[in-house]
Amino acid sequence: TMKALCAYRESNRPHPVRSGLAYLSDKPPDDTFGKMVFDVAREQAARLGYNLMYYNLSDKGITLDRLRSIWWNSGLKGVLIGTFEKPGTVLDNKWEQWIAVAYGYSVETPNFNRAVQDYFSNMLNHLSILRQRGYRRIGLQLSPGLSKRTHGLLHGAYLFDQTHHSAPRIPIAGDDIDTPDKLLAWIQKKRIDVLVGEPISYETLKQTGLKIPEDIGFSLLSWKQYDPDNPSHCAGFDMKAETLAASSISFLVSQIHENNYGLSNTPKCLMVAGEFQ
Repeated sequence: TMKALCAYRESNRPHPVRSGLAYLSDKPPDDTFGKMVFDVAREQAARLGYNLMYYNLSDKGITLDRLRSIWWNSGLKGVLIGTFEKPGTVLDNKWEQWIAVAYGYSVETPNFNRAVQDYFSNMLNHLSILRQRGYRRIGLQLSPGLSKRTHGLLHGAYLFDQTHHSAPRIPIAGDDIDTPDKLLAWIQKKRIDVLVGEPISYETLKQTGLKIPEDIGFSLLSWKQYDPDNPSHCAGFDMKAETLAASSISFLVSQIHENNYGLSNTPKCLMVAGEFQ
């Protein structure tokens, strides 16, 4: 009642700033995805009473040891390992004095506590929805870089879906199918009735002469509301990257409250499910 209402209002009121948090990345400041992750994470941090500060590992003269010295002298103990340029990035193991959570899988080592998109379930849900709409020969164009960045989970879910539905075995189209002629030849050879891919796949598909959706369907592998280059008129699967950015901060703050310093012997993984658009 009145006490519950007061408690609810208090929980939704911005907290006074307690201390700072570090956001670590090596992406340029104008990177669309990296900027979105940091901006959303910073807003969530502020709601929880923390000031999230950006530290770029690619800046001239910057090393992890130097940053850790800055964090130590500034009293920062929480670090969100943000998005990195190259999938499979490796950092050192000197995290005993900090509480860290990694956003996604771009930093592969060490094995931090992580907040990640539920890539496997998201892909299975995506393909299930396409099958419910009558598509049977689903093609996937997936770059090796994105496959590695998602730990092979998108690739694995695609293959599992084919096995589960006793569907025709259609291999993934990689970076080598990079022209309209090559894409058209692959579609015709594999008799694809819907293509799942990134925006670049959509642009290439439009140049094949095939009509969408009359001749072939198209669905975005990752539908991105935050990206101005996202063809938002297309169907696709929203991986909820913004929700994940906010959740990663909440996860980090919960680890701070539990004093979980250093690298855990049993790392935890917080997963966020997406939604078809």
